[in-house]
Amino acid sequence: MRTRYIWLTLATLATAAILIRGIGHLSMDPVGLRLDPGWRVRSVVVWKNAHPDKLTLSPKGRWLYVSCETKASEDSPSLAAIDLKKEHHMILVSGLMHADGLKFAPDGSLWIGEGFPQGLIWRIVDVDHFPVNQKVDRTRMVSSNRALAPFRAAGHFTHGGIAFSKNKRFAYLADDAVGGSLYRLNLKTRRMEVLSGDKKWVMLSLAQSPQDQARHLQAREFDHIEDMETLPDGRILMAETGTGRILALADAGKHPEITTYLHDSRIAHPHSLAWDMTRHRLWIADGSTPSSLWTWDGRKLEQIATHQHAEITGVLPVGNVIYLNLQGHNNGLELTLRLREVSHDVGIGHTE
Repeated sequence: MRTRYIWLTLATLATAAILIRGIGHLSMDPVGLRLDPGWRVRSVVVWKNAHPDKLTLSPKGRWLYVSCETKASEDSPSLAAIDLKKEHHMILVSGLMHADGLKFAPDGSLWIGEGFPQGLIWRIVDVDHFPVNQKVDRTRMVSSNRALAPFRAAGHFTHGGIAFSKNKRFAYLADDAVGGSLYRLNLKTRRMEVLSGDKKWVMLSLAQSPQDQARHLQAREFDHIEDMETLPDGRILMAETGTGRILALADAGKHPEITTYLHDSRIAHPHSLAWDMTRHRLWIADGSTPSSLWTWDGRKLEQIATHQHAEITGVLPVGNVIYLNLQGHNNGLELTLRLREVSHDVGIGHTE
């Protein structure tokens, strides 16, 4: 019996290894991703019940971090790391509830947002040296490593979008809910403000729930802000999934201004945003069915990839390549993929 188990395990690992080393050696595309002819795809990681969501790159560029939208359990992954040099991955944290928002703060700490109504921001100090397989106990609100702790100043709500101001003074936090609010946290004083209906930041009390105060103040409401991204000019982009709009927040003066950055009927539910410093364009993952990946250069919207049965999440440009996740539906295949642009390939589903 034990021998049979060993052989089954080895066969499973061998199959996974083939996928991890790259689907490019196969004549067909087993992940079902339809690509623009100018792009190739390669598998980086095959996940098992991890629900990979957002991606972010460590400041030194070696580690790719992945939030995992799983339920709180000591056996369910919440944060994973991919070594881009060796292309192997490891689970760093388990036990968070629906880990979603994921960004590096100006002080170098990694912020992980929980995507449910009582969610918190969990903050990791020096994450590049954080040990593997750490646990969070959400009943007692403690972790197995003191470098990981809840950042209570950021409030309790559905933490989807996280962004930081270009001057490094503020964190912008969106309540990813119908009628959710937009908050601004002063990183020095740790005081929170909410955007009011008359376009002003209103200071909140530390003693009360940000959501309760936002309702009382009749703060401006948004429809599911799933992600945020800081542009080189300092504007904060917000993917308002419920309306299909990508909004731009300009917050340099006394009164913040919100305008529509992009609203196109071809993108129904923008989920993930990433600014491409190499190509000077915005990448947009649409969480509809089918799910699609787009780029926008300010004038032209281009569709790069689609998937019929999985959601494209967590798009992230790193130099000349693009990383993204496929989050499987109904226990479907879940992957982290790498896209590379090529100039002379023709056809659908090219692989490296």
